[in-house]
Amino acid sequence: MSEQQPGTEPVQRPPAAPAPKDQGSLWGGIGLAWAVMVGGEAVLFSAGLVAWVVPPVAIVVWAVVLLIQGRTRTGRGMLLGLASIVAVALLLVAACFGLLMSGGGLHFD
Repeated sequence: MSEQQPGTEPVQRPPAAPAPKDQGSLWGGIGLAWAVMVGGEAVLFSAGLVAWVVPPVAIVVWAVVLLIQGRTRTGRGMLLGLASIVAVALLLVAACFGLLMSGGGLHFD
């Protein structure tokens, strides 16, 4: 039938790479962190002062689980969301102290 010419070998293609896993969404992780924080604090508001720690711990644990499962973008997004929550809280506290010390509230004479 058909003979190959001497010196030519059939081209071997490398095996196809596996399809990339769904790594999630960075913005979805940030939104999820904010939702967990706001919702968790709203639910645990009446539980007392100690309960304020539960939502941030839940965010960190959930982010680590997502990172281990391979949904790295969502896990990183949740950690970035927690960092943005801390930054917003710090800015709000600084603004409140600034207003209080500039004569808008308490006077320490």
